[in-house]
Amino acid sequence: MLIGIFLNNLMKKITAFVLSFLFFPQLVLAYYNPGTPVGFVNDFAGIIDSGTKAKLESDLQKFEIDTKHEITVVTIKSLQDDTIENFAVKLFEDWQIGKKGADNGVLFLVALDDRKMRIEVGYGLEGALPDATAYQIINQIVKPAFQASDYSKGIVDGTNAIMVAVKGEDVSYLIDSTAKKSSGVSKKLTSDLIYFGFIIVFFFLRMVSYKFSQSKKWWPGGVLGGVFGLIIGLFVTGLVLGIFWWALGFGIFGLLLDYFVSKKGPPKGGPGGGMFWGGFGRHGGSGSGGGGFGGFGGGHSGGGGSSGSW
Repeated sequence: MLIGIFLNNLMKKITAFVLSFLFFPQLVLAYYNPGTPVGFVNDFAGIIDSGTKAKLESDLQKFEIDTKHEITVVTIKSLQDDTIENFAVKLFEDWQIGKKGADNGVLFLVALDDRKMRIEVGYGLEGALPDATAYQIINQIVKPAFQASDYSKGIVDGTNAIMVAVKGEDVSYLIDSTAKKSSGVSKKLTSDLIYFGFIIVFFFLRMVSYKFSQSKKWWPGGVLGGVFGLIIGLFVTGLVLGIFWWALGFGIFGLLLDYFVSKKGPPKGGPGGGMFWGGFGRHGGSGSGGGGFGGFGGGHSGGGGSSGSW
């Protein structure tokens, strides 16, 4: 039941984003760059006390020297009608957090007025800091402090947990033992199910994409996606509105996927010869870390991480 609710809400967000991007592109452009980074801690919202900020900056500088990983904390007053996910991805791209080629950066973003936060993870650290761990840090470490209006504590404790995870260590000891005992088994089961589900979907999309690429027609993808979404909607919700959202979302996704791979054509070597959605390339400048803050190093984010509110 919980997995169904989670997937249903996720599908609604994806569909709404796709529709806004296709028909109301101006609504997707709410992002703004809050300013130039002056260190690893950039408190544009002014919610971290000066002593805590100085100590955290020193800790993150030392962490970068020791591990070469770049973690930055950013607080802003408002998202200005943007989503926390889009804002984090765009800011990560603007500042190029992490080292070029290693993509080993993490952005801890807090939007005060919107009461939203996100941990955005670079490509190179998604194994050390997976979505499930980022979710735990946000909801079990940061959120309680934020709900008590102790932003400095929440940010410091959350950042410390991120550093522990990035170093490859277990962060479970930082999480409240009572909450861990009551929900640990179910969360692990849910995480495992989602993980294997993504693997299945990955290979399914790979095979379907190859079939689509062999034809110049791109409408079958929309039909297949709509039918698939209809079946999933019936299984997950059983409600007319829920079924509609699932069918519409998968239909649009299938249409765009078929259109893209049909234009690109089949990859060399058959269905295992390459990813249809890869090859976009990366861009970025260069920089250096260590010995104080000298700018970030040109890293990129793959959209991994987790969001939350308080």
